[in-house]
Amino acid sequence: MAGRKIFDKKYFTDYYFAMTGEFTKNDFIRNYNWFYGWFEVINSFFPIKNGSGKKALEIGCSIGSASHVLSEYGYDVTATDISSYAVKHAKKLLPHIECEVLDVMEKPKKKHVGSYDLLFAFEVIEHLDKPLNALRNMHSMLAKDGKVILSTPYPYSYVYYDETHVSVLYPGQWAQLLKQAGFTKIGFRQFGFIPYFY
Repeated sequence: MAGRKIFDKKYFTDYYFAMTGEFTKNDFIRNYNWFYGWFEVINSFFPIKNGSGKKALEIGCSIGSASHVLSEYGYDVTATDISSYAVKHAKKLLPHIECEVLDVMEKPKKKHVGSYDLLFAFEVIEHLDKPLNALRNMHSMLAKDGKVILSTPYPYSYVYYDETHVSVLYPGQWAQLLKQAGFTKIGFRQFGFIPYFY
């Protein structure tokens, strides 16, 4: 269910079309405005704005707008997605950012190990059928004192309507997986997206 094939073109043209549209510049700007607000909220309790001299990796970049915000913060950003369809389109919108196909559940390439000061994955981990593998790989890609920011839906009943949501867990369950993956400092915040992040 959560392999690369399901997140190719049909996922973005059907289910996720409301977010990415046709990967046009206007779609990119709309998503950028949304993520800009999202990061402003994050910065209120977890400062990440000073990215000068630091490297960031986005997992599940889709249209790439979040990666663009991070680049404006000064990070050297690598935008990744499991979907070759998404990466192909993101490259056109992000000529200043490295974009590549990456399955975070698979062993990372040597160039990624120990490389990043910040990893960001927005609404990704609930789609992974091997979340512990992914979290261990994320941990291995962090530089010393690196940080990971993850967002994922709380297990309300409507969340399960998306058949690609194969790992929807409670915060305590995520905490246990994060500890197993090697993370030692773990914090949670609960927010609603609409209209808060706009």
